[in-house]
Amino acid sequence: MCYRPANTVTIVKCLECGAFNKPTNETCQKCGADLNESRKAADQAAAPASAAPKEISLKPQGLDGAPKAPGAPTAPKAPGAPKPPTN
Repeated sequence: MCYRPANTVTIVKCLECGAFNKPTNETCQKCGADLNESRKAADQAAAPASAAPKEISLKPQGLDGAPKAPGAPTAPKAPGAPKPPTN
């Protein structure tokens, strides 16, 4: 069995009419516009933004600080030590 990923094909969208074209086309099949500008725009959109990475907290986050539902009962207190039997 072969587990190679499928080849990716970049379809070029015409900036003039919005038609989708094969990546080998030089001009749009529908309106005849030059697709070089469309390819440049697609390459710029696919380039990753140079934004700073988001900070990640390594502190565990539980539900301790979660807001309580309005009207929700408070958590019951833990029972104390058992009382010795009375004779």
